[in-house]
Amino acid sequence: MKFYIVTPTFNALNWLQSCIRSVADQVGEGVEVHHHVQDGGSSDGTPEWLASWQRERESVPGYTFTYESGKDAGMYDALNKAWEKIPSDAGITAHLNSDEQYLPGALKGITEAHLAHPEADVLAASFIIVDAEGRYICHRRPVRPWRLSSQVVCELNTCSCFHCVGVFRKHGIRFDSRYRSIADMVMYREMVNYGVRVEVCKELISSLFTVTGNNLAWTDVTQNELQIASEKLPRLLVRAGKLMNMLSNIRRRINDWLSHAPTGYSLYTGAESTRTQKKIKHPTAHWGCRSVSEE
Repeated sequence: MKFYIVTPTFNALNWLQSCIRSVADQVGEGVEVHHHVQDGGSSDGTPEWLASWQRERESVPGYTFTYESGKDAGMYDALNKAWEKIPSDAGITAHLNSDEQYLPGALKGITEAHLAHPEADVLAASFIIVDAEGRYICHRRPVRPWRLSSQVVCELNTCSCFHCVGVFRKHGIRFDSRYRSIADMVMYREMVNYGVRVEVCKELISSLFTVTGNNLAWTDVTQNELQIASEKLPRLLVRAGKLMNMLSNIRRRINDWLSHAPTGYSLYTGAESTRTQKKIKHPTAHWGCRSVSEE
């Protein structure tokens, strides 16, 4: 299976180096990777580092790397530009932010899930949430989106979702770049409306989501955009948003109860070229309860 992974970035070199390394080490038997980074014209040395990385890995079997650096209209505009470059031979595409990482064997696991469920348009895996120092916070299981709840709740997370390229081409799926924070929720809402088939891979923990302290999801930007997006929805559905969110969380908890608890993970930090191993002492699906030690 050939993957096309896209990463938007802007002045985030310290995070980006780890992200790129976590994609590059996915290559193996049955897994080819083309990783494209869309840089917004960074001034922190990102373009120079990307050029060096590309030169050094020109002959790595199963791995190709491309990048483009220039002004864009934000993260979602950058992603749309990157998705215009999907190779003709790519089978699955995914979006990984510069402060996120894939865990070892993630793409191999997705390949196996695709072979087991060839009818699926989207494969959704679990992910681990860590803080800016890479310490475990909690983990999250995926749920299959419901048509009604997906109108007001983002039930899929981009760092752990993998899309069949044919779906992108068939529906012309792209982000609405007028949004700065919630375009992923809007895109997945539209995909559910299209009738895409989502396969949940709750036992596969594919990625790390980092709470850096600068995540837009917890800002007024998000709240304002949610208000704008809800104006086109029935008022009764908007009022039921909290209930829909509660139901989604209950479904996540049930999936967690039915799954094996994670015992550890490994991640790249900064410019380090090898992963650091972490143990999870008390795995939890609850936000705010963590305990971790390094090996």
